[in-house]
Amino acid sequence: MELLLRLVFFSGAFLLLYTYFLYPLVLIVLSPANDKKELIAAQDSAELPFVSVIVAAYNEEQVIRDRIVNFLASSYAGESELLIVSDASTDSTDEIVKSYANDRVRLLAMDKRQGKGAAINRAVPASRGEILVFTDASSAFAAETVEELVNAFADPAVGLVNGRIHYRDANVANLYHRYERLLKNIEVRKGIVASAHGAVYALRRSIWEDHDPRLVNDFYDPIVTILKGYTVAIAPKALCVESFSMDTQFRRQVRMVALAALVFFKLLPRIVRARCWRLLLVLTSHKLLRWLTAIWLLVVVAATMFLASAGSVFYVAAGLEVVAGLLATAGFISDTLGIGERTTVVYNFLVLNCAAIVGLWICLRGKATATWQPNAS
Repeated sequence: MELLLRLVFFSGAFLLLYTYFLYPLVLIVLSPANDKKELIAAQDSAELPFVSVIVAAYNEEQVIRDRIVNFLASSYAGESELLIVSDASTDSTDEIVKSYANDRVRLLAMDKRQGKGAAINRAVPASRGEILVFTDASSAFAAETVEELVNAFADPAVGLVNGRIHYRDANVANLYHRYERLLKNIEVRKGIVASAHGAVYALRRSIWEDHDPRLVNDFYDPIVTILKGYTVAIAPKALCVESFSMDTQFRRQVRMVALAALVFFKLLPRIVRARCWRLLLVLTSHKLLRWLTAIWLLVVVAATMFLASAGSVFYVAAGLEVVAGLLATAGFISDTLGIGERTTVVYNFLVLNCAAIVGLWICLRGKATATWQPNAS
């Protein structure tokens, strides 16, 4: 029995160690630095492509005006348009967009609510751009973001370009995204990323394909880009600023993992048939194993309870688990009282990983839904 418990403990510990620390090292070994796809020289202004910025909106009256003004302030020298697809909004979102409507700002109103995927499927055929830029109603671009995204497409091998996210007044969230950015910078050395930033990425129109609206575009598009023989690039100066609220992150994480897992399982046969083994490694390591983090943690903690007196390794593990539990408790109290954001790191880590398991379970039960609520609600 003790031998089995040891095997369970070390298996769970290894999977945690691999997911968060060893996987980046594996990527570095497999991806020489000279293959890296980063932002390249600016395109000739005479050849700048038409850009369509696409936003799916549902009851976004609090932020949609700022989103339009932000688009109009872009420094991009080429032609561009903003398409806002209102997913049957019941507030004043449509009226606000109509007040700005012209050749560059357009409203597409859905008759009934169908979700973000259906909204994007409606928007792309109606758009005029050679380059499609996807973002959120609550996002704000730096003036040069569109230009920075477009520049990378001067390389004809590049099919999708990721931007960079920064959260307002959210040190913990930005710390996590710095880690994510490090992973993406390593992954992109071979022109692959596990997912795009849904609030700031660009895609060649020729790559986009109509698909099941439940297959979330910021996970679906990078996979299809690779399957169609293109690579992915990162534009580090293409900055997008967003707000972060832990109050809505659990619900958002559940929905996003459920939809991303649906994409993974739907496209898995296609990935295998195409023999895109590096892509499969990235998706499995960066996403699937991470979604299962709560399971690995539970396995390790459960095994430690029985092995704490069996050796120094397990004694130390038990001590670390007690400390983590105390930090999580302190984080919960701090979060409840709205004080000391830095003390919530462990608590937020556990909450979001619990949400990931819930989302994965929803996907496996076939209950993933494409509709969403704005962050403010």
